[in-house]
Amino acid sequence: MKEVFKKGFKMLATHLISLALTIFFMMAFGWVIEKWGFYLFSIITLLSYIGLFYSDAWNWGRREGRSYSEIKPTLARPLIASAIPSVMPLALVILTISNIQIYFIPSIVIAKAWYLPFIGLFKNQESITPIEILLSGAVIPIVSLLGYFIGTKNFSVLEKIAYRKRKKR
Repeated sequence: MKEVFKKGFKMLATHLISLALTIFFMMAFGWVIEKWGFYLFSIITLLSYIGLFYSDAWNWGRREGRSYSEIKPTLARPLIASAIPSVMPLALVILTISNIQIYFIPSIVIAKAWYLPFIGLFKNQESITPIEILLSGAVIPIVSLLGYFIGTKNFSVLEKIAYRKRKKR
């Protein structure tokens, strides 16, 4: 159980890394935002966001899915681990509904900063609804469950693409 909590805090750290990566993408791909807006930019950042969580969960599932592993793989493990970073969306929903300010910063600004990779996918970039916060927060558990499950089966999409045999002509 200790490893599950450790993975949960690693997921939280991965989210913070993705925020830093999004800020870097804003500087590097600022022309994309200026030319096509935040929607295309958010698609790019969302793919990197999903990739980070999928990769971690896939490796975790692959390690635990081996025949000589002492730990029996179960989907409850990534679900419990993803509950740790999922506390933040619930807190943001409560703060947004109650319109509480933290150190003179409105809760909407905190929610927008926390979900910066998704900013172009929101209906209105000025404010985020509680449903959008919950949907954004659901990405981590869904991707973690999927990555862990596929990892336990030792199936790799990249290996299938990279090592596929060319058809003989």
